Amino acid sequence: MTDSTDLVADQVQRLTSIDPLLPPISDPGSGHTLVAAIAGGARVTGVLDIRLDRGHEVQELRPYVGRYGGVGMDAVLRALRARFDRTPPDPESMCLIVWPSRDADCTGPLLAHGLLPVLALGVRTKPAELPRTPRAEVREGNPDDASAVLRLARQESEYSALFSVSAPHPSASADEALAEELRIPGRVWVARQGLHTEEITGMVQVAELRAGSWERSCLLPAGRWGQILRVAVRPDERGRGVGRALADAAHGVLNRAELTRSVVWYSPLNPLASVFWHRQGYRPLWNVWQCRPADVVR
Repeated sequence: MTDSTDLVADQVQRLTSIDPLLPPISDPGSGHTLVAAIAGGARVTGVLDIRLDRGHEVQELRPYVGRYGGVGMDAVLRALRARFDRTPPDPESMCLIVWPSRDADCTGPLLAHGLLPVLALGVRTKPAELPRTPRAEVREGNPDDASAVLRLARQESEYSALFSVSAPHPSASADEALAEELRIPGRVWVARQGLHTEEITGMVQVAELRAGSWERSCLLPAGRWGQILRVAVRPDERGRGVGRALADAAHGVLNRAELTRSVVWYSPLNPLASVFWHRQGYRPLWNVWQCRPADVVR
């Protein structure tokens, strides 16, 4: 028998040995407790939090598998499947698990039970690779750029939505929020084709992660962090150094604000983003595993 305190302590020790950047695990929190037995009589647990997000039911599982790794993850997911058999989730629901990217031992069970890693939180741990293509000109965005910036942002959102069922889709409210960002100094930067044209070919949006945000509260080491919220490049300009120039500008803005650590959300399934962000010095810290509907869990 293993109590919950031992499981949390063992899990902290195991995961920080896998990835020293991971913060300590806090209290498991409230929710429906799942308990599963593994060989030798030990037990592992999971806490299932059920909530509404944008009108859809989300069933988020927080596994506590201690030192048992993949064996423990498999047992907790079997317990989740048994719960769904007893209490079927909503047909439009989603199952969600946030788990450290470098925990390879748990990857197999997560895949075997029908979940996919649709999002990753990347942290910058090294400088970008040297550019191989001509650099674009980058300047600070302003409200006069709204039309071009919103068009680029919508294109990026539509493309990103191909790889995640929970990715935000273009909307009037998102357009309004981005247009407002153009009024805040240093938040949006744009790329142009050259010195003698104002035709915008890309944009980047940056910010400081808010104190109390989910990332700072649960996913990252303590302290201040910058975030690149979005990079969008016109499709016909990709591969010409525009994205790299925008990322460099964003990192410069963050460094001047004394935000020397930065993060970005991207999809490992996105063939452009997964390569691009690794070349900018980022590597995944957490993966968000999803399946929709939740009842797809095996």
